[in-house]
Amino acid sequence: MIGMPVKSAKPESAISPVFGKVKYFAIVDDNGNIEFVENVEKSGVKAIELLLSKGVKTLLLSHLGKRPYEVALENNMKIYYVGKERVTIKEAVEKLKNGEYPELATLDLEEFFNSHHHHHDHEHGHHHH
Repeated sequence: MIGMPVKSAKPESAISPVFGKVKYFAIVDDNGNIEFVENVEKSGVKAIELLLSKGVKTLLLSHLGKRPYEVALENNMKIYYVGKERVTIKEAVEKLKNGEYPELATLDLEEFFNSHHHHHDHEHGHHHH
């Protein structure tokens, strides 16, 4: 089973750039059937636990916090990075099957985790006098 954060609970939805705070996750089985689960807790770690409870072994995403990442790894989940381009559920599953996505573990994780921490503070320019 493949899990991914999505923008809406529709089969043609695109993967969401957020993970822990996303509204829905799509879960795709081996036959390509898509099930949507609501992310009630709005917590990355809880989201991983929710997906694990649904039998998800593979994650497709473009953003993940460090703690949820560790929890996923402890549970032998495979995590693939889909990049920044807009991609639908079906396209993402297809690309995964074609081996187009790198495993998160192979990326520069230091940079991966740090580059995302600035989503919430909208202060882009730090002033140096």
